[in-house]
Amino acid sequence: MTGTMRRILPVLCVGCMLVLGCFSLARADSPTLKDVRTAIGENLVAYPQLEGLADEIAQQAVNDDIILRGDIAKHLVSLSTLGGNGLSLVVDYQAFLHSDVLSITFSAKGQMPNGREGQAFTALTYDLQTGKPIKAAELFTQLEDAAAKMEEILEMTLTEELSGYLNNSEFMPLPVENFALDEDGITFYYPYSQLSLVSGYAGAGQFYYEELADWLNWDGVLGRLDVKPKQMSDAQIKEAVRETVASGRLLHVPVKIGDTLPDVVARYRLLREPDQYPAGKYYQMEAPIFRQVLVLSDALTGGYEHSVVEGLQSTRLSLFGIQPGITARERWREILGEPEQTATFNESLAYDYGIPSGESDFYTFGEYQLRLHADEAGILHSIRLMK
Repeated sequence: MTGTMRRILPVLCVGCMLVLGCFSLARADSPTLKDVRTAIGENLVAYPQLEGLADEIAQQAVNDDIILRGDIAKHLVSLSTLGGNGLSLVVDYQAFLHSDVLSITFSAKGQMPNGREGQAFTALTYDLQTGKPIKAAELFTQLEDAAAKMEEILEMTLTEELSGYLNNSEFMPLPVENFALDEDGITFYYPYSQLSLVSGYAGAGQFYYEELADWLNWDGVLGRLDVKPKQMSDAQIKEAVRETVASGRLLHVPVKIGDTLPDVVARYRLLREPDQYPAGKYYQMEAPIFRQVLVLSDALTGGYEHSVVEGLQSTRLSLFGIQPGITARERWREILGEPEQTATFNESLAYDYGIPSGESDFYTFGEYQLRLHADEAGILHSIRLMK
């Protein structure tokens, strides 16, 4: 395992862990992950084992706990007994290894240890300084208050996005101890019986670190991860926006303009039939990182199989402090300067684009254009990147 993101195997799942991989940064004793796999035909059980940690006792404690709480032995028994019963089993994982923190999310789909067909996510997060699991209370200054706020956010945003696509729809209580960390934020995985989609996968709620900044404990584990939003001058924000937009990307979104659309859909799962807007379509993915994020295509006149990502739009992500629901038009103009163009969206036109009535400012950086849309109160509603 190298010190960079390593893709292991795509496993499709609901608004959750859809692409399996490992992200790792080097440290003094350079721990790495060994990928252990047992496959029978298309059936699979995979899990990681930690190597290279100076504290061998802590390393063994982590590895033993991965096997125990990941139900690896039980899954291997299920794998060996599948035979010709018509059932299948795929157990794979996503891992994030950064400094002295390891976070793993298992996805298991098929014959479960209880003998029934199902799907489940199990998230494990460890402090490699001690070899012990990290508890949610270590990440927050007041876990109860933070959980209540996150439940409120998820119920408001996911109810809107997932309406009509849920088998089970209880957003409370938040499963605070079934969480994973990565470079973008924190993801909480629900039991299937509590929150699940018609696709057959359990639900999840993902939060960027900046969304939870007021509730996070930056002096502990998260301080060691160095994920606290940085204070930036207006000039620094403008340059960061320029570089990001010119790259055809938005913060935290794992796809970019030009990516092949069928590959994106296969990797992150399409939640529902795409919605249309003038000259194109909006795609809502199931992966949790895509909460309040849309992938844009053209009108598919050249055929779906040849289509590519034409743009991205979000009502959630912050663009280096330029934040939907918070930032006023006057403020982003102070940072980015006067726009090249401003367009007014009346009620009819706004409806066609799925946005509220208001005005959009347009900025060009490199080959791509940034649209910041303000509602009638002059507050940022959405960030849109396009060709």
